Amino acid sequence: MRMFVETALESSALDAVWSSGQRMRASALFPSESVRWVKREAMHLTLRFLGEVEEGRLLDVQGALAELEGCGRFAVRLGEVGSFGGRRPRVLWVGLAPDDGYDQLQQLRRRLDDALQGAGFEAEAGLYRPHLTLGRVRRQASRSDLAAIRATVEAATALDVTTAVEQVALVESTLLTDGPRYRRLALAEL
Repeated sequence: MRMFVETALESSALDAVWSSGQRMRASALFPSESVRWVKREAMHLTLRFLGEVEEGRLLDVQGALAELEGCGRFAVRLGEVGSFGGRRPRVLWVGLAPDDGYDQLQQLRRRLDDALQGAGFEAEAGLYRPHLTLGRVRRQASRSDLAAIRATVEAATALDVTTAVEQVALVESTLLTDGPRYRRLALAEL
């Protein structure tokens, strides 16, 4: 089973993120066909990607998630629009403002990592960079398309949307030709 843990954000915040992507997509000079846009119902803030997990380990993951129960609710503020990939953008995203909520999210991630390691999962390599993906740039995008994408991202207005983080969920991800399908397997109330 392919799985990840997400922070369950308010629907209004997800709507704001999706609208940000739609504004970029509608820009006259934006090469929209060069981006595979994330559907509104698939938008999420990943806390930890687990990848393929044997079905027999599901209880271990659920146990790690349960260790987050009651650890405290907080709010995060959605902020800048950006991209990963430098001169050749690969992923367009909305990030979080670097404030107390961001710090609390990082602490929640560390707590989840510790619980997962206690259940026998390896630590995830690399820095945790929380973001909501707007779209993925297609490999066949031309240089002029990439330049237009970079310019549009640089000109995009940052969001200033605050949303509560009250739950985390274990999600199964099934990859299909028309995009991923997500199914929540467990929920922890913070």
